[in-house]
Amino acid sequence: MNTTINNVTEMFLSIITVQIFVVIASSLSGLVNGLIIGNYLSQTAMAALGLVIPMTSFLAGISTIVSGGAGILCGNYMGRGDKKKINQVYSSSIIMLVVVGIVLTVIGIVFAEPLAYLFGATSETVLDTAIYIRGISIGTIPTLLLPCIIVFLQMCNKSTFSLILTILMAVFNALFCLVDIHMLNGNIFGIGIATSLSKYATLLIALIYLQKHKELIEFKMNLFDKRMVLDITRIGSPSSLAGILYSIRNVFINKFAAATAGTIAVNSLAILSSCGGFFDAFNIGVISTITMLASVFIGEKDSDSLKKLIKTACIIGLSFAFIKLVVVYTFGRNIVMAFGADGIVADSATRLLQLYTWSAPLNIITGALVGINQNLGRVSFCNIMYMFNCIITPLLCCVFLSRYIGIDGVYSCYYIAEIVTISIIYCVSCIKSKKLITNINDLFSLDKSLNNKEKYSMTIRNIDDVINLSEKIEEFLKMHGIDNRRAMFAGLCMEEMSGNVVDHGFIKDNKENTVDAFVHVENDEITLRLRDNCVPFDPNSRKDIVDPEDPCKNIGIRMISKIAKEMNYQSTFGMNVLTIKL
Repeated sequence: MNTTINNVTEMFLSIITVQIFVVIASSLSGLVNGLIIGNYLSQTAMAALGLVIPMTSFLAGISTIVSGGAGILCGNYMGRGDKKKINQVYSSSIIMLVVVGIVLTVIGIVFAEPLAYLFGATSETVLDTAIYIRGISIGTIPTLLLPCIIVFLQMCNKSTFSLILTILMAVFNALFCLVDIHMLNGNIFGIGIATSLSKYATLLIALIYLQKHKELIEFKMNLFDKRMVLDITRIGSPSSLAGILYSIRNVFINKFAAATAGTIAVNSLAILSSCGGFFDAFNIGVISTITMLASVFIGEKDSDSLKKLIKTACIIGLSFAFIKLVVVYTFGRNIVMAFGADGIVADSATRLLQLYTWSAPLNIITGALVGINQNLGRVSFCNIMYMFNCIITPLLCCVFLSRYIGIDGVYSCYYIAEIVTISIIYCVSCIKSKKLITNINDLFSLDKSLNNKEKYSMTIRNIDDVINLSEKIEEFLKMHGIDNRRAMFAGLCMEEMSGNVVDHGFIKDNKENTVDAFVHVENDEITLRLRDNCVPFDPNSRKDIVDPEDPCKNIGIRMISKIAKEMNYQSTFGMNVLTIKL
């Protein structure tokens, strides 16, 4: 039993704008490095920037295994209203990343030359590549920590501050790089050091902020849990595997490109790496928003909101992707020339950027398909899909298509990989359903994964809806075997708390306010949940307050806190979420 859920689209739109800007700001460091190296340093330095892409992709993959897995776990615990578990996920994640960061820093500094050759460097480019590896290796720890901290900030409703952090990192990077170019040695090692220092400065600001706002999320050494680490790793492994596989993919793409079209192709790939991150921000923003919100809805066992999320994300994401295609085909050559490319290099880089951008609309669909399946715990399936997307299909394109259509065969691997992945997922879903798939439920097997039929949902827009909700909930619970006393208490709880929101929350801002109410029964336990878009308000802050001049003030909140087994509040993604268990 349910009615239309209203707040999903608003939640998505409130996150996606900031999320895209966060990703854009995160990519600005790579953009700055590409512009400065392309315009101030040598062609071998620019080639080194491109050759180190597998290393930066690998570090991103390691960070993603934690930020992705921790984000999903955190969202699930938010959906359940378990603050202690959220802090445990955060503390375990930070400790894990610091340990891994120390190890990778040592490896990057000590084995820079072997790594350079592994990434495809020649005798001409190995020196620049090795010293750049050493420079960026110094910043490995903040490189791993910052994406994870930003995910937690976003989930704690601090997306604006996470955006500020990423902008500061880009500003620091630009300033430090310019100091190196104009006041110091002006070589690629200095660019690497500048990038590392900018990340340490940003990390310091983030840690100071979190120390002053422990009410958001708190780090404690004693909350570290090996089992939590295993859960984070398992759930985040598809995203991490993707990052690692992308780094492997970039190695053989570099090698095939160099073998097919020489240094021109390698420089083109370096330009794509520098500006591609900026253009990919739209896709990454949409997909990461899907993943974050889906984790909360799955924790709430709210399949209706999950379905609306998928539809909303695909419509908005595909719109962004097609706009990007128009921009690239209109201004592609101007974009690559900003990185110092001209002549045949500009022709090659423009062609690469155009072919690569065709993967954007397809990537939105792939990201939604894999991201939702990852949230639903289908880890092995997601890993297999990433193998096809990152390795098998691109490698086959490079091996066979390059023989017949030259460098275009290598450049085409990006969008062909997306087509193959989408096709495989669709065919697997059809085989499972034993029919042609025509709806979201069958495509994601949502009914099997969120098979809680004992649930009721409704959107409240006025006080009349509040009264109607109370009656509907009591009737619903009695139909599902709940005794009259608890059913009555549940109705009273929802009437009191949703009525408070309508009476007090709806008048405190100038936007259209709604409350999404959910009730579900599992193992004879009743879970009530309210999600509203009003100003933040934690009823727990009032449950112990008695006003001598007005003893009846807060009496409803005090009564419910005594009746309930648990009453948890969180402000997440611009929404107030109150969970009550009876």
